[in-house]
Amino acid sequence: MKLTLCPLPHKALSARLARSMGYRLLPLILCQSVHLVALADTTDFSPSAPRATSTDDLLQLAPFRYIPPSGSVSTDQPSQAEAEKPKRPAQQQRIVDLNAAGDFQAVGTEGLELIAKEKPDDELQLIVANSLAWTGRSKQAIPTYQALTSGKYANQANVALGNIERWRGRDDLAEPYYRTVLASDPTNDGALEGIEMASRELSPRTMLSFGGGKDSSDAQRRSATVNHRWRDGTGTNIMEIETSGVRDTLPGVESRQQDVSFRYQSLSLALKPSFELSIPTTDDHTFYGSARIKLFEDQLTLDGGRVNWGRMASNANALALQLSALHAGANAAINFSFGNLLARVDYYDISDGNTLLTSSVNMVSTWRPLGSHFKPYLGAETRGAKYLSPNYWSPDQGSGSFYGGLLGEWGEAGWNLYASGQIGARLFGDAGTSWSVGAGGKAWVSRDVALSMNLWAMDSWRNNASYRAQAATVNLEKLWR
Repeated sequence: MKLTLCPLPHKALSARLARSMGYRLLPLILCQSVHLVALADTTDFSPSAPRATSTDDLLQLAPFRYIPPSGSVSTDQPSQAEAEKPKRPAQQQRIVDLNAAGDFQAVGTEGLELIAKEKPDDELQLIVANSLAWTGRSKQAIPTYQALTSGKYANQANVALGNIERWRGRDDLAEPYYRTVLASDPTNDGALEGIEMASRELSPRTMLSFGGGKDSSDAQRRSATVNHRWRDGTGTNIMEIETSGVRDTLPGVESRQQDVSFRYQSLSLALKPSFELSIPTTDDHTFYGSARIKLFEDQLTLDGGRVNWGRMASNANALALQLSALHAGANAAINFSFGNLLARVDYYDISDGNTLLTSSVNMVSTWRPLGSHFKPYLGAETRGAKYLSPNYWSPDQGSGSFYGGLLGEWGEAGWNLYASGQIGARLFGDAGTSWSVGAGGKAWVSRDVALSMNLWAMDSWRNNASYRAQAATVNLEKLWR
């Protein structure tokens, strides 16, 4: 029986996540259309919204997208060697049978119970570890793989550990695992693919982004961004410098702004601190800055600072008024056996005297009724303001929506695609029925050049009227290695 942990192609977010995590998680960030009923922070058509407050942080941890590895489930007749193996005890054999049937959720759960009571053979431990990883329980999978790194399945275990580090955004830690495998097996497909994908994230990268969007209030935005990201020799300190420009229009009103931003994140320090500084280079020369820390093994992120609200609002009047805001936010990402819970809350004290509080919660289920490529999810979003402003969405009576949808993902090492759709219903306040769809993907046209695109559209309810919005972005990425 051949057992291996299949590497997952990259997204994502992002998108998101796109700064130290965001750009590496591009497919994830592209999938922020999952949060499309109310767009909890703003309606930002720009690909360069301030990261300290963008909704892609709800998806800061890469979701595990299961791709059945070749050989993990076989319908072939057992070989003579397999037939001659001693029969396993009933509990162990049940786990093997569940694995053959593709019930990896049950394999992981029952396998952990078995390992707590006894030490199964290496083959069974690898089955359990793979199932834990495929169903998003990497924390439990890691020690199970680590117990196999000196035995018959050492290469499979090391490739798997490298993949988990990549899923967690630590390509610098993933690379040594792949090199260990290649030292003994230079043609190992999993290690070769893993080290190539880790190299993409560790290499300096320049990205050009162009975006546009409009809504039913005739607000439009056009944007262009040039971003360069690089790391130091350790791979743990990530730097970005970016310049971007936006043009917002309303009937009879046009506002423009260019800015320059610098971002930094340390992956090796406690709390993994990161910060962003930006300054407009046109009329408004105010400094904006945000900082972020991570707690509880990256399950909780706290961030705050002074943000460029005029740009975040995607409204020509807000941009012309050079609105700013003091911001405090928190988001949590917790994996359970039944799904991944993502939640965020943000508070803004805006320079026009208004305040805004937004929240969102999203559960991506491990239940896959339509197959491994399709993920059902449920969620809710709220938004409330001190008073109603004509310059950005600020429901003084509050707004709350509930939604459910389906996210589909497909991909290999050189490309990925996604499509999502959802419908929503009113919970309270300035909300109503809604729908949203999104689609996009990324393809590596050569080893060091990639193209990506994402499209998004929604129909909802704002200010006691039907509201629609559409947006699109195109990105060109070049690696320097």
